[in-house]
Amino acid sequence: MRSFHLKIAGREEGPFTETEVAQMFADERIDRNTPCKPADQREWKSVDDYLPMLKYGTQLPPAIKVPAVPPAPPPVLLSSQRVSVVDFDIPFGSVLKIMFKWMAAAFVVFCCFLPAIIILWVIIGAVVAALIGGAMSTLHHP
Repeated sequence: MRSFHLKIAGREEGPFTETEVAQMFADERIDRNTPCKPADQREWKSVDDYLPMLKYGTQLPPAIKVPAVPPAPPPVLLSSQRVSVVDFDIPFGSVLKIMFKWMAAAFVVFCCFLPAIIILWVIIGAVVAALIGGAMSTLHHP
């Protein structure tokens, strides 16, 4: 029976027998494009090149159920620990969309407050005109 070396996560591992490679394929730990070479050769090709029947699934052993390990809870952050955000990788188009939405919302709010702003300016203008008018009327009397 032939044995193979596989490149998994950038590391060369093996040798594995054909049965072990088939089991790894069934467990989806490797795929058709995983680099593979026979133990007695130097040329790397894909698993599909050396074991083409695996892709049809007819000779695959049943997948082994690996018990799911619950993820470890994140460490508790103390209040004395500081977090700093270094970079946001947001596409320019998304930023532009967000800015147009904010601009539209600000315009709607401005239009809602526009009558109150106009009335306030009219009142302030009337007060200023009355003060100036009163000050100017005293200049004509000796």
